Amino acid sequence: MTQITAPTIPFVQLYGFRFRLWPILLAAILMQGILTGGQEIAKWIYKGGPAAWSGHVSIFLLLAIAFQALLGLAGIAVVKRLVPEMDAHLRWPPGRTYVGPALLIGVAMGLIMLIADYWPALLSQTPPTTQYSTTPLDSAGFLLGMLTTGLAEETIFRGLLVGLLVVLVPGRLRIGAVDLPVAAYIVALLFALAHWKSFVVSPFHQALAQQSYAFVWGLTYVWLMERSKSLLAPIVAHGVGNFTEVGIIILLAAAWA
Repeated sequence: MTQITAPTIPFVQLYGFRFRLWPILLAAILMQGILTGGQEIAKWIYKGGPAAWSGHVSIFLLLAIAFQALLGLAGIAVVKRLVPEMDAHLRWPPGRTYVGPALLIGVAMGLIMLIADYWPALLSQTPPTTQYSTTPLDSAGFLLGMLTTGLAEETIFRGLLVGLLVVLVPGRLRIGAVDLPVAAYIVALLFALAHWKSFVVSPFHQALAQQSYAFVWGLTYVWLMERSKSLLAPIVAHGVGNFTEVGIIILLAAAWA
């Protein structure tokens, strides 16, 4: 009897990959330029705004998100003309939306971030040290900002940067059952590095946690984007994750004050 042995599939497999350094450097420059540009425009408008805005950091946050999203969309429009093959996934999902899984993933992300960032305060039941105000107006502003963060960051990181690098640095990396474009890993690393200031302003354990989960979340957002063929699900997961963490923090800060 002839025995047929199934071919062994390696746990890690890289295929179709073509390394180019300049597109990665370009992506890093675009990332920093758009994030910083949006913040600077928001800062200028915030400082020149009505006196009633003074001290309400949540207003600056909302302005920064809005202008970063607009700059991200402008970047997509420009790059799309130069690289027509780029797919920024700016569409309503043609099939399954994956909004349900995105909601569940977002809540799980929020709880993981909460524990990773604030476990000492949670264990001691002391008010976490944060920039989030517990006043009704500022709390509402911060929560709205968290819920809409994905509109800016997913447009920039997944729509623009992943869309660009999928074309210019082709290839896919499969690790176990997870098969994603190499661009997803590159941009997830850039996404983590975009939070480098946490090492300056946050405790080391918190900064390290933020770098780690930012990388994993970046891959998760691409997974949602590829399956839904749209930015909608990543935007939902991103916003719900941030909203969940900050919402619980504000509630705990008010309860333990």
